[in-house]
Amino acid sequence: MTRTANGSVYDETYRNYLKQLRTKNFAGREAVLGVTVEGETVVVSYFNASVRLIAEGLKDDAGRRPDFSDCVVVCRYLLMCPPFEPTRKEWVAYRDFPDAGPLTVFWADTVEKPLAGTFAGRADALRKACDALGGVDPDMDIACDLCRRFLPLPKVPLLLVFNDAEDGFPAAASLLFEKRASAFLDAESQAILGHRLTQRLVAFFRKQ
Repeated sequence: MTRTANGSVYDETYRNYLKQLRTKNFAGREAVLGVTVEGETVVVSYFNASVRLIAEGLKDDAGRRPDFSDCVVVCRYLLMCPPFEPTRKEWVAYRDFPDAGPLTVFWADTVEKPLAGTFAGRADALRKACDALGGVDPDMDIACDLCRRFLPLPKVPLLLVFNDAEDGFPAAASLLFEKRASAFLDAESQAILGHRLTQRLVAFFRKQ
């Protein structure tokens, strides 16, 4: 890991995010972000748990600092708070976002390929993992073996579409965003969010 004079580059990045957040006022922005403001504390729902922004930084429900990747996503979500809530809710692929280009290989290798590879021939196991992590049936007319909607952040849902291997075609998994997601997260943070969902689904399966 690259080191700086005061610790890891990760710590330096995290401190920089906190410095920026201290200048932000979230009063009146609760509805736009779907967060709760309790005095000086901002509470963000994140993967069916809570992350709190307090004076000392981000804390999870156990009072610990979340993993660095989760800190990045939550910090960017708060920092990018748009002036109003966008309305473009049609589902799009990650590659369709203009600034996603440099990260499309990362997305394929760490999000969609691991989902397809892990759950090929195991659609029922994927369904069980989705249910455990709060995925709900979106009741959409999509031709697939499994479709589940997740809400890792209040205004950034993810749609998982899975087709198992059949007739010589390999299993395939797609993870979609609403088009308005780019107003709440940059492409890097979107990629991290998708990766974290994949990690959680795979980890649940491997514990069974």
